Amino acid sequence: MSKRRSPFETSNETMPVVAAPPDLYESLRVAEPRKRNRHWEKQHQSHKAVYRGVDPKLSLQVKSIAGDLCVPEGEVARAILEHALRCYERGEFDLNPRPNPYRLRMTLFPTHESLPAPKPIKGSKHKPEALWRVITTWRGFPPELKRELSALASDEGLHVPVGELITALLRFGLKEYQNGQLTLTPVQKRTSFTLSLEGTK
Repeated sequence: MSKRRSPFETSNETMPVVAAPPDLYESLRVAEPRKRNRHWEKQHQSHKAVYRGVDPKLSLQVKSIAGDLCVPEGEVARAILEHALRCYERGEFDLNPRPNPYRLRMTLFPTHESLPAPKPIKGSKHKPEALWRVITTWRGFPPELKRELSALASDEGLHVPVGELITALLRFGLKEYQNGQLTLTPVQKRTSFTLSLEGTK
């Protein structure tokens, strides 16, 4: 009768090595995260406009018009602001900055009724957020227009916050659009080509 082998006994014969499956989590930890290519954003950074203190109701109207016309919001804002600026230059629209007792700069809205703060949500205990905290961003905004707006709002210009200036220009331009004085016509933009299959009908 053969002698039974103890399970704790090591044999001189080499046992076949079984390969362990790779640890998926370990491979994810070791691999570096894929970096997103931000080259396009860096090239077009000058065409992005960020303004603080623009009346959010007017920004929503710009967004609504852009949605109706199927064009970017920045293009609608640009057209409205450029129209209002040209009317201001021709004397058809007046901007009257007045002293503001609460700030060093002048204001285009001396009373709080003309530029209301956003209302709080019903049932919430939060106070309404100050209008200067509201940030509006538009893309596809030309750098020349940004410089023109900054110069007009600067100390050498009207000496008002740029958000107030844009609010006043948007308010005027949107009224002009609603009254039919400003026409926004979308133009179809070709973005790609397609192949025509010759010989098929």
